[in-house]
Amino acid sequence: MQPEPQYTIVDDALVRADDAQLVGLLRAVYVGGGFTAEEVAATVFSPAAVRARGQLLYARAEGGELVGTVVVVPPESEASHLARSDEAELHLLAVSNGWRGHGIGRALVDAAIAAALDAGYRGMVLWTQPTMHAAHRVYERAGFVRVPSQDFERQGRRFQVYRRYP
Repeated sequence: MQPEPQYTIVDDALVRADDAQLVGLLRAVYVGGGFTAEEVAATVFSPAAVRARGQLLYARAEGGELVGTVVVVPPESEASHLARSDEAELHLLAVSNGWRGHGIGRALVDAAIAAALDAGYRGMVLWTQPTMHAAHRVYERAGFVRVPSQDFERQGRRFQVYRRYP
């Protein structure tokens, strides 16, 4: 039996992620997965744009490789679309293909929830594409509930809304 690969969840404010790895991970997951168009990725996945959204958390493997990321977006951020004043938004959950199935997505979501609660928010909201089935399972296991009445379309893509309150 192989030992479980080791990783650490890190706040970017404490130990900054390598910009090339950050962009590479987001492009691999979102563009490579067919969730984001290449021309959109050039703007929204720039390191400055990602960090401007809010608090960047990421998972780093023992060797330093960036293997996952998520952003906790405060309601006053320009990147916030659905958050009420007592909620943070969860953006850009991404786990490297080779690291899926090891609990990294759940660990990142749990860290994002903890960061939001520590910042004084009562709940979290997120929006995801209907075909992101693995992410949906992670969100639901972390206590997020679908709110179909708030689903929307943006730039020709459908999005499903999930909310979580303790």
